[in-house]
Amino acid sequence: MSIWLEILGIILLIIGTIFCVLPVIPGQVLTFGALVLKYFYSTNQSEAFSIIMLALLVVLIAVTILDYVVPAWVVRKKGGSKYGSWGAFIGMIAGIFFTPIGMILGMMLGAFIGEMMANSDDTERAFKISLMTFLGFLLSVGLKLTYAIACWWFFFTM
Repeated sequence: MSIWLEILGIILLIIGTIFCVLPVIPGQVLTFGALVLKYFYSTNQSEAFSIIMLALLVVLIAVTILDYVVPAWVVRKKGGSKYGSWGAFIGMIAGIFFTPIGMILGMMLGAFIGEMMANSDDTERAFKISLMTFLGFLLSVGLKLTYAIACWWFFFTM
């Protein structure tokens, strides 16, 4: 039975890592789920493993909160409007149906269109905000992928 749980844990790691990039469901939760699964079927439930699991849970909560805060914070820091934020969100969701590249381009185009709706006179500013949206997305994905890599490492070393 243990081999099937190990395979399920690896599947959770793979799917979780994929969803760290695609914003459909929080992938970092799935990668943590693989560790929880391993913890409960592991015969070596040491105190160190328990402390690591607790620490990763705290980091999971922080990364999940930052996942929603960082992109909006970057856009707001550069003077973006609510229209730009909503445009980026709608464009990203629409772009998911094409490819990951479509998701990124949809997000940037949505932010640009949203900013143009807010202030149609300043195309340079709208373009800058759409680039900042992309930067915020990259920071968020980087945080989630770093967390996923840590979960992979702990899954195979503990």
